[in-house]
Formats: sequence, structure tokens, C-alpha cells
Amino acid sequence: MKRKLDFWLTLAILVFVLTFSVLAYAYWYELLFFIDVSFIHWIGLGGTIFIVTFVPIYYVLKRNKPRKLKSLLRIHVFGNLLAFLLVSVHFSQNLGRLAGFYPRLSDGFVLFLVMLLIVATGITERFAGKPKLARYTKPVHRYSVALFYLIVVVHTLQGFNII
Repeated sequence: MKRKLDFWLTLAILVFVLTFSVLAYAYWYELLFFIDVSFIHWIGLGGTIFIVTFVPIYYVLKRNKPRKLKSLLRIHVFGNLLAFLLVSVHFSQNLGRLAGFYPRLSDGFVLFLVMLLIVATGITERFAGKPKLARYTKPVHRYSVALFYLIVVVHTLQGFNII
């Protein structure tokens, strides 16, 4: 029963992500007020910081505290989906802002594609129910996370004009 509820909550969050991303892209709402840096960057940064810090914490805790795996997994799934929402809104609004100049997207676009791959494989692993399928998606999920960390570093360094 809980797994079914988790599936429907996941689906609802994904619909929410898609809705807010389309609205952000179309500029139906604007999150560009400034707090040192544009608020939309703070949103993306908050989502990324959650993912970057919680994924290794989850990895360590699931091995050291296997009895707490169910609650850790729910935090992993829903926390990262909410972080994905924040990053998606950040990406969509920047995509809409840069509609006339796509070459500027470069690493941010690749980072978002990798994040989509991580979300898709994670949802497949969690809810597909077929162990054979998870055998193929699990390595893609893990190596995509490693690629995500690498691209986050490059994206951050480019954002600060270091490279």
C-alpha cells in the first residue's frame, strides 16, 4: 500500500515539476528578483546542494543502518524529486531567458539531461517491479550520479568564470 502511495506521490511531483517548468519557460511567473544573485539561481543552488550532500549521506547510511532503509529510501526519493523540481524551475526559466542564444546553455543543458536520466532510472528502479529491468538501470543510475558530480563542478566553475 505504501509503495502504491509513493508511486502516486512521485507521479504528482513529476506533474508539478512539468507544470512549473513550462510556466517558468513561458515566463508566466518570474523569479528574477535579486538577493545578491538572481533568486532563480538560489533555487537551483538549493536543489543542487541538497542532491550533492544527501546522496552520499544516503549511500553511507543505507549500508550502516539497514533497518532504517525504508525511511531513508523515502527521503532519498522525495527529497531528490523536490530538489529536481527546484533545479527544473531554475533550468526552465534560464532556458526561456536564453531562447535567442542557445549556445550559452552548454554544460547546464548537459547537467539537466544527466539529471533527467538519474530521475528516470531512479523511478524505474523504485517502481518498475521487475528485477531484470533494475539489473540494467542500476549501473546507469550509479554512473549518471558520478557524471552529475563532475558536471556540477564544471558548471559551478564556469558560473564563477574560473574556466
